Amino acid sequence: MKKSLLVISFFLLAVISASAGEPSGWVQSYKSGYVDKNGNYCGGSEIMHIVPHKGKLYAFNGFWKDRHLHPNKNSAQVLRLDSPDSKWVLDFETNKKFLEYTKGKIMHMKGNILKSVTFKKDKEGKDIDVNLLLGAAWAWEINKNRHHGLSVFTRNDETGKWKHTLLLKGPLHIKRNGKKFRVRRVPRDMAVYRDPKLGIDRIFMIAGNLGIISGVYNSQTKQIEWNETPEHPKDGKLLGGRPLGIAEANGNLYFSHGGTILVRTNGEQPKWTIACTISEKGVNPELGGIRGLTTVKSPDGSMDSLLLVWTARGRSPGNIIRLDGKELKRTKEFSCRELYNRFSPHRDVTRHGCALGAYNRFMPVKDPRTGKIVHLVGFQQSIDADKEYAYVKKGHHYKGAMYGIRIAHDKYSGGCVNGKWEKGKPVLVAPRTYAISPFPEEKGAVYFGGYDANFKEATEMAWIFKADIETVLGYK
Repeated sequence: MKKSLLVISFFLLAVISASAGEPSGWVQSYKSGYVDKNGNYCGGSEIMHIVPHKGKLYAFNGFWKDRHLHPNKNSAQVLRLDSPDSKWVLDFETNKKFLEYTKGKIMHMKGNILKSVTFKKDKEGKDIDVNLLLGAAWAWEINKNRHHGLSVFTRNDETGKWKHTLLLKGPLHIKRNGKKFRVRRVPRDMAVYRDPKLGIDRIFMIAGNLGIISGVYNSQTKQIEWNETPEHPKDGKLLGGRPLGIAEANGNLYFSHGGTILVRTNGEQPKWTIACTISEKGVNPELGGIRGLTTVKSPDGSMDSLLLVWTARGRSPGNIIRLDGKELKRTKEFSCRELYNRFSPHRDVTRHGCALGAYNRFMPVKDPRTGKIVHLVGFQQSIDADKEYAYVKKGHHYKGAMYGIRIAHDKYSGGCVNGKWEKGKPVLVAPRTYAISPFPEEKGAVYFGGYDANFKEATEMAWIFKADIETVLGYK
């Protein structure tokens, strides 16, 4: 008996030793609603972005439908993780106090953008190598007139301080031809692109229905100089659809809004023209239309293709569409609804409804078994369920967090953050964002973050989970 116990003990010790320092299975990295080691509240109803930057991880949360949202208390927060075994801490809060703002009640409901961007050419065309962590958010009630704006936040990595720049200030509603329109200053994507005709790196940012703006890096001031006049549209009109994505493919720069993709003509007098129309019908602005615009290789590897999720309105299946070459020839590859129907742990007892996919871009990861690049895309699925499975949330959204795995243009798989959802597990709903771990001791781990309030109270529902790449890809 003692010999058997000894053998078992040695076996368990060997297993533990072999896996020491290696991520195994799903682990919750962040659970909203605590005070960090510096005495700061860390919360949020949603995690909007997770970004590796200079050896650490940063996350931008949101407080949509969270009771803690208040200009003098909590506004969208940037969180920081210094090591895989440490706890997330508050790096920056976008409220009045942190910003030392005195002109209004300024607050930021969501962290709309967080990106690590690099400039290789400054505004004069000189060689530089500047890597910045940038955030952006729709700013509410910036003055006594209750005007709105677009906030840009830039981190100084030497001091740990953030610089706040307020752009595109104005009223929430404007009149055009006697009609009243709501201005949605929602930044959703940004990208650095080198104009091949001018040899200058420009940073482009979607500025809600005001259009797309750009800026250049000034090496003398060490700041980005933003041009607040939109490159498109130039006539002062508002975009009719919700703009969500920017991508560079085959040397061209594209951005999407509603059911349309536009391409930039470069040079001293740049202009944007329609490159592709997915649909001329209107879209539900809350769903967005074209989502997750991402550059991938074409099936034969000869050119770039654009990948997107098309979500128009109603019971949309969330079609995953590929646009090939400069002609942007269209091919449907799969749909988020099909991903749920084939790969959900509850597919046998639930029925699908609308699928909302690609809150952010498809993320490339390397499959350790094949050495090839695959792509991850998160989505939420509205469902109906049989009565005996009512805990799956009948008539609403699946409580687990589903994601698709694009193995190839004609092959998909799927997974669920934290495995099959069951009673007692955290309610996750939607993976909005994902990032590869920058920490050497957990090489290959993937962090997922999200939740979607879906217009219902969501106090302290923000979450981040992580798992090793083999778990993420379904090998374990």
